[in-house]
Amino acid sequence: MEENKMAVKKAYAGAILAVVINSFISTFLSMILKTGMDSSVVTFYRLIIVSAIMLPLGFSKKSYRENVKSIPPRIWKLFAVYCVTKVGGFVLWAEGLRLGAPAFTMTTLSNMQPIFVVIFLYLLFKEKTSLRSLGGIGVCLIGVSIIGIDNISSLGSPIALVVIMICCCCNSLNNIFGRVVRQSLELIPMMGMSYFAAGIMSGIYAFSRGASFAIPKEAIVPLLGVSLICTLMGHSLNIWSLKYIKSVTVSVMSLAGPFCTAVSAYFLLDQVPRPIVFVGAVFM
Repeated sequence: MEENKMAVKKAYAGAILAVVINSFISTFLSMILKTGMDSSVVTFYRLIIVSAIMLPLGFSKKSYRENVKSIPPRIWKLFAVYCVTKVGGFVLWAEGLRLGAPAFTMTTLSNMQPIFVVIFLYLLFKEKTSLRSLGGIGVCLIGVSIIGIDNISSLGSPIALVVIMICCCCNSLNNIFGRVVRQSLELIPMMGMSYFAAGIMSGIYAFSRGASFAIPKEAIVPLLGVSLICTLMGHSLNIWSLKYIKSVTVSVMSLAGPFCTAVSAYFLLDQVPRPIVFVGAVFM
């Protein structure tokens, strides 16, 4: 019992640390996209770099290999959906930034994710959410509305808002299916295989679009940052924490992300949010 409580506490700490780390995603991606790289190509390199580290580790132990062999077909089907939603979320996030959404606004509006998590959990698994969580999500929606109404003109393109909405759906489903798969599959094999599969998917998509796979020298450092710091560390912490705490809880904790993004965007991109944006963020 004590060990389980300690694991839950560590999961909360990991999820909080992930919020801080992941708040740099939009800032790093904005720096990369300014060099002209295609959003799908950025996603390809981001995932392949991480999988090059994690995939060999995922099969390095006998216990990992036995765990992979023991996974039933149903979980593999959910794993495939998990990989597809991962690609969708990563590509659409970069695409939203490419379309002109500022880093802070992109991160803040992505906080609609808990709303979609609650909806999908009920539709897919009939899992209900507590009134307390629903109240928090309602307040979150108020904050999103304040920011959204004030920042439509700053998104660069009306389609950017649609892209952000779809991105939230993908990330919500990724969160949900990741939690289900994580109950059966060990963390390291899950990370290695999912990042590799998602990387191949994004590479095929980029190739079908005729995108250039060249990496400008100005993009190397932020690409390594978003790959090794945000993806390897941040996303991995989120996946690990899902074994011990609920998807809704992880999503709600991510609401603190915009404050960290505001700091990184200010120092690295010289982006200063409008005052009304901070009002909406405070609601969140």
